[in-house]
Amino acid sequence: MIKKKNNLKKLTFVVAPASDEGESLDFKKLVKHLEEKLETSINLKYSNSYKDALLSIKNGSAQLGWLGSYAYMKLDQQNTDIEPFAVGILKGRITSNYHSLFIVNSKSDIKKIEDLRTKSLTLSDKFSASGYEVPKYELENIGLPITNKKIYKNIYYVKNHDEAIKRVLQGSTDAAAISSINFEKWFKSNQKENRSLRVIYKSPAISGPPLVFARNLDPFFKDKIKSIVLDAHNHIDLGGYGGKMDRYIDIETSQTKHLESYIRPQWGWKTFVLISSFVSVLSFVVIDLEINFLKLLSDSTKYLGDILGRMLPPDFSNLKNLIYLMLETIEIAFLGTFLAIILSIPVGLLSARNIAPNYFIYIIARTITVFFRSIPEFIMAMILVIAIGFGAMPGVLALGFHTMGFLAKFYAEDIEHINKGPVEALKSAGASKRQIISFAVIPQIIPSFIGNNLYILDRNIRMATMLGIVGAGGIGYELQSSFRMFEYQKVSSIIFIIFVTIFLIDNLSSYIRSKVS
Repeated sequence: MIKKKNNLKKLTFVVAPASDEGESLDFKKLVKHLEEKLETSINLKYSNSYKDALLSIKNGSAQLGWLGSYAYMKLDQQNTDIEPFAVGILKGRITSNYHSLFIVNSKSDIKKIEDLRTKSLTLSDKFSASGYEVPKYELENIGLPITNKKIYKNIYYVKNHDEAIKRVLQGSTDAAAISSINFEKWFKSNQKENRSLRVIYKSPAISGPPLVFARNLDPFFKDKIKSIVLDAHNHIDLGGYGGKMDRYIDIETSQTKHLESYIRPQWGWKTFVLISSFVSVLSFVVIDLEINFLKLLSDSTKYLGDILGRMLPPDFSNLKNLIYLMLETIEIAFLGTFLAIILSIPVGLLSARNIAPNYFIYIIARTITVFFRSIPEFIMAMILVIAIGFGAMPGVLALGFHTMGFLAKFYAEDIEHINKGPVEALKSAGASKRQIISFAVIPQIIPSFIGNNLYILDRNIRMATMLGIVGAGGIGYELQSSFRMFEYQKVSSIIFIIFVTIFLIDNLSSYIRSKVS
């Protein structure tokens, strides 16, 4: 086999300035190992800024490098002349993931990032993922965008995370956004001062920053560089961003491990305890109710065939009357749903903790929703039939009051989970409570509002068929009469009409949801 020789006499390996400490960005051993294996001189260049490191790769003055997560992503979006090939795993870790942290002095009165309003904040280079881009995104989500200078006392920018840590320690800034890797490194190196800083926020996991090379390098040469780096842990003590490395892994493996970091915690010991507890409770319930599944199966097979035989073929001789009764059932459900919507809007607004006028009103509204959900519409309809007589009205009221409890709960939960950014923005602009609800709350919940109402209408049509059994109008009364008279063929025709109606309404609801989502 002919060995292909590299024709590049010298390469440049550029490093972005994520840290002041040499050990935290120690690529010297890796570069030396590459020199020996490639038989090529490599210049290790530490840039003064992320931007300089980016330009070095972009203009071709550097062929290899470490740019940081966000800087690599920005360059990759701008052109296709860069290619990631390996990600480092720190000693004692199983993934390359890290986080953006907001830190303050331990004596600070700042407890959470929402408290940063009117405070001074320090961020890193604008090409830093954990020092700028992720903090920027997190602050925008809570209505504290860094573009609004009026929100903060001051916003400072520093070249790296270590300088940001020093500023917090010196008291020249109230808070700083930094990489968890730099914080952990500082924590280990400053045992006497490790109580001087406090973390007030930790972002979701950020995928580790990769090593990259120029895409226009010879393919054989790129494969050789990648194989040397991935095998380097078997020959030397590796370093990189954050200090000592266990090894470097390829991009595909890194992405898999990043995904596993989200999935794995869900299958810890707590999950298995929960599943075991559920199985135990389920077994107890089956035993306590003396359920014999074998007997149930044999009896069902025996009697189900008989009843189905009596129900077929369906009797549609009275089809016109059945359609009329089904239409009456739909009307009862429609009016009941409309009543529920009208009642649930004010109750839902008052039972949302984040916009309720006070805690006392919040508790009263919540109690109302629980009360009406706790009484089944079937029982409510029986009471109303006795109170106001037979007909459609008891069914309308029963459905309206019962489902009001559900809709109000749905509305309240949607309101409690809205994006706080628009609300905070309107508050800072001096908007009234009514304006905040009109322009920041309602627009966010409109899609779920429509979806929930359509679901309740769908449900109420099914329930309205049952309410007729107690004299609340609709096709339910006819269904009960047919059962009592053993007219099973008529029963099957009523069931068929109910099925077709629900099927058509379900498809109509899905179509409407698709248009408003």
